[in-house]
Amino acid sequence: MSVRIVRAAAIVLALLAATIQVTAYALFGAAAARPSLPALFTAGWPFDLLATTGIARTPIVRSTLARAALLRGDDARAATLLAAADPSDETTDLRGRLAEDTGDIAGAMQDYGLVGDVVRARLAIDRIAATDPRAALRLAETFDRATIGRDLPAAVIAQADWREGELAAQVATGDPTDARYLTHKALARYLAAARLDPTQDAYALAVGFEAIVAGDAMLSRDAYARVVANDPQSVDAAAGLAVAQALGGACDPARTAFARAQHLAAQQHRVVDIARAGYSARAQQSLLRCVPTSP
Repeated sequence: MSVRIVRAAAIVLALLAATIQVTAYALFGAAAARPSLPALFTAGWPFDLLATTGIARTPIVRSTLARAALLRGDDARAATLLAAADPSDETTDLRGRLAEDTGDIAGAMQDYGLVGDVVRARLAIDRIAATDPRAALRLAETFDRATIGRDLPAAVIAQADWREGELAAQVATGDPTDARYLTHKALARYLAAARLDPTQDAYALAVGFEAIVAGDAMLSRDAYARVVANDPQSVDAAAGLAVAQALGGACDPARTAFARAQHLAAQQHRVVDIARAGYSARAQQSLLRCVPTSP
């Protein structure tokens, strides 16, 4: 066995270890072992060595090097590596990370949407939403459009739809001039999420609440009733059902649902507070007409 073959084998083994270490570093940050290969890559020579041997042209090695470059904050090197990388979900996701690192958040959303990286998209969107919910909503829309026609798990698309609905509802609350459009947009996204992933009661609860905001008591009643059937211990679903029934003029069912909500809340050391839950003044008044003792 020649020295060249031995060296090549050693490099390949090192790269496999690097992949494991880089992945651990990406997932757990400072919890990754130190000293470790990601730490080793903070120096430039491993990149140069792999480029000299020609191994860096191998797709898996190139993507591993690009990930390592992103971890060490070397965006220029990552861009060079990714520019010549073969198209794949992994390289697309890495391009999204590079775009995010360099301030092109919309570009990052496009790439994340193409591969369904809802986790990174959500983190970026939430960071923007803390100061500019409308800008965050635009980013969520960009991510959503990028997923169209892609073979992605229904749960991934549902989660993206739900977050877009949350942002639309948030912006509607702070912008009365556009509230009607945004409220219906939020409701449409919640409905889409609930249809895609009916196992998530959070989506149906969102439909129930937003339907009341939109003035559709029947849709709200059906959504809350679905959650009550799936989770009989849900205080929020029982209270929401009471509000929806009251808005629809059905006082007897409203009283029954509200009594159930209070009973469950007492068992769970909670309090049913319709006002604090965010229901409108109209919704609260309707419930009071049916249940005079409701808070």
